[in-house]
Amino acid sequence: MRRPLLGPELDPSRAADRAADPSGWRMDEAARDALAAVIAGRRDVRRFRPDRIGDDVLHRLLGAAHQAPSVGLTQPWRFIVVRSDATRARVRALAERERVRQAPRFDAGRTRAFLDQKVEGILEAPVGLVVCCVPPPPGTEVLGRGTIPATDLHSTVCAIENLWLTARAEGVGVGWVSFYRPDDLRDVLGIPAVVDPVAWLCLGWPDERPVRPGLERAGWAARRPLEDVVYEERWREGSEPMSRLAAPARAESDAERGPAASAVPLPATDPAARIAARDRADELVKPQGSLGALEEVIERWAAATGAPPPAPLTAAHLVFAADHGHVSRGTSLFDGDVSAQVAAAAARGETALGVLARSRGERFVVADVGLVAPTPEGARAARCAPAGSADFVAGPALTIEQRDDALATGARLTLQLLDESGADCLVLGEIGMGNTATAAALLCALTAAEPTDVVGRGTGLDAQGVVAKVETVRAALARARADVPGLAAEALELLRQLGGLELAALVGAIHAAHGRRTPVILDGFAVGVCALIAVALRPAAREWLFAGHRSAEPAHALVLRELGLEPLLDLRLRLGEGSGAALALPLIESAGRLHREMATFEQAGVDGPRQPGR
Repeated sequence: MRRPLLGPELDPSRAADRAADPSGWRMDEAARDALAAVIAGRRDVRRFRPDRIGDDVLHRLLGAAHQAPSVGLTQPWRFIVVRSDATRARVRALAERERVRQAPRFDAGRTRAFLDQKVEGILEAPVGLVVCCVPPPPGTEVLGRGTIPATDLHSTVCAIENLWLTARAEGVGVGWVSFYRPDDLRDVLGIPAVVDPVAWLCLGWPDERPVRPGLERAGWAARRPLEDVVYEERWREGSEPMSRLAAPARAESDAERGPAASAVPLPATDPAARIAARDRADELVKPQGSLGALEEVIERWAAATGAPPPAPLTAAHLVFAADHGHVSRGTSLFDGDVSAQVAAAAARGETALGVLARSRGERFVVADVGLVAPTPEGARAARCAPAGSADFVAGPALTIEQRDDALATGARLTLQLLDESGADCLVLGEIGMGNTATAAALLCALTAAEPTDVVGRGTGLDAQGVVAKVETVRAALARARADVPGLAAEALELLRQLGGLELAALVGAIHAAHGRRTPVILDGFAVGVCALIAVALRPAAREWLFAGHRSAEPAHALVLRELGLEPLLDLRLRLGEGSGAALALPLIESAGRLHREMATFEQAGVDGPRQPGR
């Protein structure tokens, strides 16, 4: 039998009793204690078990939210229940991008602490709940809203709190994710422009029992004493609005606007494997989270492959080589013939990649997908065009057939190499004089960044050469945007208009590795831009990407922010060929070895950490 929503103390028939004793409105002591326990125990949960939430429980949570007070009884809230792996992967990518993008807002010490805050509950929690606020139509008069128009938003937040407290009573964890741009979430879920997506809530059975709020436990802040926030009659004289002012917010620029994504049902991450890795990490003889970014690598690798990085770790190295028609405009210090010469040296193992791969006993392949000169000896002949891409200022860089052939070739060679090598991961690189100009044009089209902000020296241009390169990129963008309005929303068309053959092949390689559940270690700027395109086409693929390093190219940091990836190394490299990614392999391998071989507290006979409050 359903319990009545009103206890006997609120029974309308007892109005006379309440008139004689105003305290008659009070619930009994057990109810008051239970309410206080629920409020005190509410927590923002970040770690979840993958077990399903029953429809009956979810219905009770939504029912509680729907009982919230609302201005003028408008009930402005709407709830979108999201269970799709593909959709949650897209939102996770948005959140990780914003987490990395927002980090520089804080001072140096807090930046690291901020980056340690986890948002993986988006994928772990079995349900995502988007709470939206629908404002009344323009010109509609709503009781109580005339002087404070935002009261409909306030009402929606009350609904969230109702749901959150009920979830705590039910034992369900709730995590509020605010790392997303509202317009991006609108695009993913088809939310009308006038509707405000107030919150993405992760709902699931918690894999943690936090005694104190997470930010308090992490040392980010402490709860103020009540007397510090209660003023009598009027604002307390001399009180600052906030005693600790945050770093000033940095205005969002057009350069920070990212590509719209599209969902494709492909391999999803394994939440159970991530949780198993995290559970073991919590038991190792070390303070929780003390391996920093390596712990994130371990957990993400486990979610992608089913287990943490193996030790020893075996990589396969795949480098695509091609030439670019715009080199004739001075976008590179070297002529197109040099691409083939570098590819020949790389195929002989004489460049940085060959040295690094050989030192680890790993397979590497250099593939000619569009060089001007003949295919070098030792390189894999896989041409998708007879003489590289066309001049992207004069017209599209690739035909549709060339683009699609390059995508398919990248995928095919990736699968062949993975089959031949039995590798645990894939390192990708590129060779092609002028391809940083191509990558810069692609990045500008994807993000609305200005060429002056993203064009770098490449292989060593002087100041005058950089200016000429900027103007070439600007001209190519103007031509492409005139030919294809809305170009940024069409990643495949963008690749045809501006891309190079080796860059298209890299996109195909990333997709193929994702299909095999094989992690991809990204190299520098050009490879990173290809990853952006790959993720725009397949958002779920992002979970298989790891940033080996941040290069000296000025826009590489922007690329990594858009991907929401932290680089493992920052050595000011600008060599290409996958060398920076290869240098990160020992670090990933060491992370896996630490995870497997460190003793637990019990094995080492070491007492674990005290529980807070004990």
